[in-house]
Amino acid sequence: MSWLLFSILGGLALFMLLHGLLASGRFYHFPFFAAGIFLSFILPQLPGVINNPFLPAGAIDKTLFFAIACLGACWVGWAVGQRSRGMRDVAFSERRLLHAAGAMSLIGAYFFYRFSQLPDEERLRGLLTGTAVAYLFFAKLLTYGFAIALLCYVRNPSKLALVIILFGSLFYLDRIVIAGRRGETAEFFLLIGLALWFQRGWAVPRPAVIGGLALSLAGMLGAGEYRSATYYTEESEWSSVLDIDLSAKWQSLIQEGGPEMTNAVMVIDNIERTKALDFGMGHWNSLVFAYVPAQLVGQSFKEGLMIGGPPYFERGYQPTTGSTWTGLADAFLSFWYFGFVKFLALGWLMGWIYTAAIRGNTAMQIVYMLSAVPSILAISHFTNEIVIAWIHLAAFMGPALLYARIPHGSRIRAPLHAARCND
Repeated sequence: MSWLLFSILGGLALFMLLHGLLASGRFYHFPFFAAGIFLSFILPQLPGVINNPFLPAGAIDKTLFFAIACLGACWVGWAVGQRSRGMRDVAFSERRLLHAAGAMSLIGAYFFYRFSQLPDEERLRGLLTGTAVAYLFFAKLLTYGFAIALLCYVRNPSKLALVIILFGSLFYLDRIVIAGRRGETAEFFLLIGLALWFQRGWAVPRPAVIGGLALSLAGMLGAGEYRSATYYTEESEWSSVLDIDLSAKWQSLIQEGGPEMTNAVMVIDNIERTKALDFGMGHWNSLVFAYVPAQLVGQSFKEGLMIGGPPYFERGYQPTTGSTWTGLADAFLSFWYFGFVKFLALGWLMGWIYTAAIRGNTAMQIVYMLSAVPSILAISHFTNEIVIAWIHLAAFMGPALLYARIPHGSRIRAPLHAARCND
């Protein structure tokens, strides 16, 4: 039964991926993102998990069935969201947008610098806390400035926009080349691709998209050793990068399974047996963790705001350090098998945002560009990743857009031919 369910899940992901590749620009749709993360992250971990005789009986089948429901919900929700009427556009001053982008880029760069100066024990730990989290909280503004500058430059090239783009690219290249961050790599190229798509109707060639998926799989296999050679040492050992054996790692993954999906199986099995649902309280706890500074209110007060705790594992199981439970597990923890509604809602919201963006709504273009990677992390990490991203976006991008908003004047508008690509 497990292999049948695995085949159905793989077939659905492959079909969604191929559907996204058939039309130019359709690979910027959320269902394509979802299918891509399933094919490059979820599915490769499953054969070894299925063959693991030490996992609880029936637990893998439950997980596979639920995964099929969640992936399908992403597509259904997107289709419903695209039928929305959209929203009224707002005119913005390009000059003011670029001023806001420049200010956010400088603030973000400052905090990235402060983060880089932290001691290794604070900066390189698996789960960042304290000052490191605070610095990265404000460093995200660099990404916002970069996204605005891209949108302005593609619509109307200017020296100021180009300077902001090049400035932001330096920090991205550090995180991509030196730190080997997969999320930042995907974000960098998606921001560029979406800006070109929304403003010019230009889509990157399909072979490049397929190459990006292959690169994401290679990143999952070799990211740990890559960072050990380039980032976690006092001096980068680039020769060690050439020694990474991706083939051996692939064989090991297929035979032994991946830690994330093993965690998901154990959480889903535990919740299925105990019915200890949190009914979404995990979202509140993660928001408290992300936005309530213990340095200001005290650790005991912060912990007192949280309700309940994370799911526990029986039979002495210990998750691998640095691994996640995936959004599948936390969705199941919230609403049992009905947890797929989280992905239904996510798909609907992404479809609604995209529909407004492709019709020329500048604000929604920015929101969709900055929601692409968090929407992927909602599957691979935790469904609240997208909520945390939207709150942060509203807190910092909202004032910037209000500053740039004008009753009448120049606006960044997607060309008419881009609107016809809404399929």
